[in-house]
Amino acid sequence: MISCDNVGMRSLPLAAFTVTLLLAGCSSDDPLAETTDTNTIETTTTSATVETSPSTAPVDAVEGRYFEHVFSDVTVSTDEVYATAPDLVSGADVTLHLDVYQPVDDTLASRPTIVWVHGGGFKAGSKEILREVATEWARRGYVTVSVEYRLDRGNRCQDVQDLKIADGEVEVERLRCAAAIDAAQHDTQAAIRWLRANASEFGIDAERIAIGGFSAGAVTAVNVATQADDPGDVGEHLDQPSDVSAALVASGCSFMPEEITAGDAPMYLLASENDQAVPFTCTQATEGLALAQGIIVETSYHLGEGTHAKALYGKYQAEVDPEWAEFLVIHLGLS
Repeated sequence: MISCDNVGMRSLPLAAFTVTLLLAGCSSDDPLAETTDTNTIETTTTSATVETSPSTAPVDAVEGRYFEHVFSDVTVSTDEVYATAPDLVSGADVTLHLDVYQPVDDTLASRPTIVWVHGGGFKAGSKEILREVATEWARRGYVTVSVEYRLDRGNRCQDVQDLKIADGEVEVERLRCAAAIDAAQHDTQAAIRWLRANASEFGIDAERIAIGGFSAGAVTAVNVATQADDPGDVGEHLDQPSDVSAALVASGCSFMPEEITAGDAPMYLLASENDQAVPFTCTQATEGLALAQGIIVETSYHLGEGTHAKALYGKYQAEVDPEWAEFLVIHLGLS
């Protein structure tokens, strides 16, 4: 597998699509096959940087909260409108929605929140895909949110990454993919600002917001965690911050390494070695670049297989959930 040691240092204007140059440099020439037997390396790495968790006092009212399913039922507010934005193909305004999941009979008035972002190659998928994940984490005592974002259903991001585009079409397709990736980031940031503006309505602690995602949603989670200085202009609550305190990343990486800077949110990276959609070497490069900037990173790497994103999470959920729970408790300041 090709190393990303030097690829992450390439810095070109967006017009040249640094995203795709990084992806192309991380791709392997060998076929990537799924296997059922795995060798798992799990590492926990922290920097010497002071943690960026909120300073306000935590509020725990239920034993086992944040680690176990302490609530039996969840209520869902579906299709809340958080913004409008131009369609990526037609340019016509489209309405963007999110679903809010809350534990029933929770006595806390202000709860930490996880914003979940679905995958689909920036061309497919929906917020409903993460209904089960959002429900499970709401039962632990979080307010959870599944976000809809703009898609370009004709994009060829995967083909660009895999070097399957004819030379004369490469630049156009790179720019088209870059626009879809940017839209996912800015739409999600708009959703976070909307949640902060409506925190009291949904019992949200605006100082304790994390992001989690799978595949394209994991790429978006990394971008939101590392690009708080590029919030975009989607939505009506531009006075609200769009930063997060932690990121859960399942099969994702940063395709814009120059955006990883000191002070970015801590990240937990879950990945498989033979991932055919998001190169493992790109995830490793993201870890290395983040650590070099003093960012706290934890990893769970599964060697010898190519299980991807939500399927990877599901396969190892019994191991991953306690680690994600502890990661959130630490970096959201819940203990």
